[in-house]
Amino acid sequence: MINFQQRPLDSHTTVLLIVKPLSSRSAPAGMDAGIAKLMKKDVKPYLPKTKHQRLSYEYPGLPNEDDFTKHTDKIKKQKPISRWSLTMPKLAVFGAAMWGAYVVKVWFYDADDDAQSTELLDPDVFHKFVVTHKQQIDKDHFLVEVRPKYNNWQYSYYAHYASKTIWNGDRMWSVEVKQPDILVVRSYTPLPLYFMKSENTHAGRKEPLLRVVDNDCEDHDKGGVMTFYIKRYADGEVSRYIVDKDVGDELELRGPHVEYKFPHHPLNALHERPVFRDLPSKVAAETLVDSLKAEHGVPDYDTLDFYAAGTGIAPILQVLFSRNPYRGFVNVHYSARADTELAPLQRFLFFLEKLDRIKLIGHYDSVPRLRLTAADIKPHRERNYISDMRQESGAAVAAGSEKERLRKRVALLEGAPAASPDHAPRPEGRGPWYENALQQARATALRPKPAAALALVCGPDGFVDYVAGAKELASGEQGPVGGLLGAKGWDESNVYKL
Repeated sequence: MINFQQRPLDSHTTVLLIVKPLSSRSAPAGMDAGIAKLMKKDVKPYLPKTKHQRLSYEYPGLPNEDDFTKHTDKIKKQKPISRWSLTMPKLAVFGAAMWGAYVVKVWFYDADDDAQSTELLDPDVFHKFVVTHKQQIDKDHFLVEVRPKYNNWQYSYYAHYASKTIWNGDRMWSVEVKQPDILVVRSYTPLPLYFMKSENTHAGRKEPLLRVVDNDCEDHDKGGVMTFYIKRYADGEVSRYIVDKDVGDELELRGPHVEYKFPHHPLNALHERPVFRDLPSKVAAETLVDSLKAEHGVPDYDTLDFYAAGTGIAPILQVLFSRNPYRGFVNVHYSARADTELAPLQRFLFFLEKLDRIKLIGHYDSVPRLRLTAADIKPHRERNYISDMRQESGAAVAAGSEKERLRKRVALLEGAPAASPDHAPRPEGRGPWYENALQQARATALRPKPAAALALVCGPDGFVDYVAGAKELASGEQGPVGGLLGAKGWDESNVYKL
């Protein structure tokens, strides 16, 4: 607001206007009087009316409406959509697809007999295995790794591992491989070996490492994997069929078929030899074996001579690599054209020698002075232990009359000593303690090994005939012992031809 102060004016008088604000400088600008009146609060009291004039309006009829629906008071509501009504069509489509797949499988594909089998192998039924790796050693020799196609057998494997596992060193066994094109089967000895693979091996930067199955129920013996050591023959229908398979192809196996079972020994119930492993330092020592023999008065295990040619070495490798391996010492006479035929397996044989479990004697055609001759055959010794049943059977065969057989049988049943009296004396008390089997082998390797009491021969027919005499293939009989072993006094009681 502006105040004017009036004073007398003359020609020489100056007018001074003094402007004095009536409000704060921060107050909003003034408002027009009309707007202020409209915004002024109405102080007139509210008096409600008792009567109101109501207006109604009738909407015209909607499409698809008749006279009834037009005048009805019922309100049409949209039908709710439930979750089940949304899911049911999908389930119907899925069920139809599954039914179609089942019909196609039943009518157009053959059913596998081993798909629901609870056994890894069956002596009467062929089971399908898949080739997972193949390594060529030389022109004719191969290592072929296979794995079972189905795993239904694993459900009962863990709870009954001792009876279900196929790897048991107290016997030698084989499986039959079928050639379906010509319906021919051949027997081959599987080995508890597998190829350890990784990203580098799958990419081709490294070769898979050959290892021994750890015989563990936790992983079902590496998923039932096994490896065949096979030689390809030009006229061998099944051998060519196997080695020509690619990774991912299938093989049909039937077994196991026991080829030979080692004689019973009383120490089997008291002692079990630790399983062979890839590193000798990881093999446990047999610390208590000497004290067990002294405490229970049982003899040592017999030494074994094994004569093999080519892939015929597979049975003894199966025994040595398996759970519960042979507890005695083994002399392995291996005959081949060259030592390169056994290249991937040589480190395992080297470790077995370091553990003082075997002695490998190589006989190679490429080195004439190393060929197997009569000079390599040693005379046998008597068995350290013969069971009562075997003694009785042997006495009955050797006896010349019924009276003599009866006399010897009575002598056996009255408690005749079963063990040979010339075995070495046993130490008293507990033996020394060893940290592992490798440390124990350094001590036992210095002890002289007794002569062999058993001999096994495995290889081609010509090799078996040369070493132990021909086997009667037509009847499956062993036949008389001849050849190099027969010339040194070995006979049917201590020689077996595989």
